[in-house]
Amino acid sequence: MSQHLTKSKFVRALDCPTKLYYKQHEEYKSTLEDNDFMQALAEGGLQVGELAKLYFPGGHDIPMMQDKSKSLSETNALLQQDNVTIYEAATQHKNCFVLVDVLQKKGNRLDLIEVKSKSWEPGESFTYKNKDDIYSDWQEYLFDVAFQTWVARRAYPDYQIEPYLMLIDKTQQATVDGLHQYFKIVKENGRSEIKVKDGVNKDDLGAQILRKVHVGEYVEQILEGNGREPEHELEAAGFEEWIQTLSEYLQADKKYPVTTGNKCKNCEYRISLDKLANGEKSGFAECWKQDLQWNDEDLAKPHVFDIWNDRRTGKYLDKGVYHMEELIPGMLRANPDKLYEQTEWSYGQRQTVQIMKATGHHDKEEAVLAGLFQEMDSWTYPLHFIDFEAVTPAIPFHKGQKPYKKTPFQFSCHTVYEDGTVEHSAEWIEDTPGKFPCFDFVRQLKQCLEGDNGSVFMYHHFENTVLNDVIDLLKERQPDDANELIEWIETITKGGEREMIDQQRMVVNYYYSPYMGGSNSIKDVLPAVLNESPKLKKLYSQPYSGLSIKDKIFYEVDEKSGKVLSPYKLLDKIGHGIPDYETAEETIAEGGTAMMAWSRMQFDDVSEEEREATFKALLKYCELDTLAMVMIHQHWEYLKTKLN
Repeated sequence: MSQHLTKSKFVRALDCPTKLYYKQHEEYKSTLEDNDFMQALAEGGLQVGELAKLYFPGGHDIPMMQDKSKSLSETNALLQQDNVTIYEAATQHKNCFVLVDVLQKKGNRLDLIEVKSKSWEPGESFTYKNKDDIYSDWQEYLFDVAFQTWVARRAYPDYQIEPYLMLIDKTQQATVDGLHQYFKIVKENGRSEIKVKDGVNKDDLGAQILRKVHVGEYVEQILEGNGREPEHELEAAGFEEWIQTLSEYLQADKKYPVTTGNKCKNCEYRISLDKLANGEKSGFAECWKQDLQWNDEDLAKPHVFDIWNDRRTGKYLDKGVYHMEELIPGMLRANPDKLYEQTEWSYGQRQTVQIMKATGHHDKEEAVLAGLFQEMDSWTYPLHFIDFEAVTPAIPFHKGQKPYKKTPFQFSCHTVYEDGTVEHSAEWIEDTPGKFPCFDFVRQLKQCLEGDNGSVFMYHHFENTVLNDVIDLLKERQPDDANELIEWIETITKGGEREMIDQQRMVVNYYYSPYMGGSNSIKDVLPAVLNESPKLKKLYSQPYSGLSIKDKIFYEVDEKSGKVLSPYKLLDKIGHGIPDYETAEETIAEGGTAMMAWSRMQFDDVSEEEREATFKALLKYCELDTLAMVMIHQHWEYLKTKLN
């Protein structure tokens, strides 16, 4: 176990020094470990790191070594040259050890360059307009490079150290096709690594999409203690004292004294005790037990942190209020006796519904407003439930695209007819490696939906955003049918005569099940309605078949909890049903996983067997997303009949 204070450990402890201990000990489970979206961002960051190296040709790459002294000696040897570029340069001061992404020596000057996959626009400020504090979105990145600068200045006191961030220029289009495919993600011993395409050099990259941004003034601000209002007493003591104390606790393998507060709301170490496997621990639970003398029963009570979309939790904690039950009756945002007298909930009313259900002050049955049924009566059949999958790559796949612009590669559509018949009416995926998918995607979607004037449903606003990004591409590239496609897209996007209906908005406005907790994600609403609905139990205890999913039973009860399992947990692993294919451990059951899987299929050295297995799994996942919307609708139809 390394006892060095590294930049990743320092960043993890930015808002809470206690987390340094949890970061150091693997038994403390983190929500970041199983977060597919965070994994996708991490892999994108690795690709950007390799791209950055190509922008600094001729550099020396120091391989990662178990023995840090060897990395240090190699770095110091290279620094004997008058001018040199080093990738992953090792620097150390006392117990602080840093690997600098790119270190450029020019005479007596060292440019310390930290590469980030965060997007930035030329001229964009890192500080608030009305005060000098650094924007919260930029603090992690600038404090990271400030820590590295602090170490480097002490390791190399005779040099002029200039700090830079290397950032994604979101205004710059890729000027070559296949830029993303130069950086293949491979798995080595469970870790993601990047294999750069053989022979690629700076001349192959086209216009530069990464920008080297000098951040010296912000680093000085941080080192002087003026980067932000201190998050804790250790930061308030000054940067040097902060680093020294963190180092001491790390070396002693001791936990920094615990203080709980609103900072704990989004702590990655907040894991429910019932979700821990043997030997795993919850850092959040330890902190709250230690600071407030809580027990497991206190931890199990509904916490104010879990109230949906409530930004007042800091005020609650300041008053010594930690559990939802303590809000009753004086601190609720709505009258609990009048929650069902209107047709639509305000945010405060919706929060109050959750609190009353969670604390047993109202019955634990699901809640629904009559406004839902009124809105349902306004829909035009047949109803079309659509879902898109898209990549938002830092490094674009195609010429003419800007970083982080959405590139849709797949859709699914389920159709519900007035007599209740359900049909998986269409699915499409771009399965040709390297082919630009956006326009064929819209053509196929148009073909799917233009045959009638039925209402179209999405879940949240993702589909609307994707289609608006495609409009921009159509205007730029002007295919022969550009005007026709743009006109059609505008009929179903915001303001159009057939504007898509947001099912997630309807959940927020009209419906609540205690099984949902504080979430309105479809991944939580779906198992909630399955737990609530006798109609869904009857329908999905029988095999379901669509275009890609065949003979699948989606109603299955977990023997341990007695609750219905999420259908997403029942999806097959990649390769299921393909003869002679060695089934992988991976299941595509999240949007981030789908994004990573499709991206891997864009490389030309993927076997046909793996390609077939992956595309089949992607089709099943997207099909379930639209089936989930149908299930929610079917339950609401059941409630409409039951309550009317």
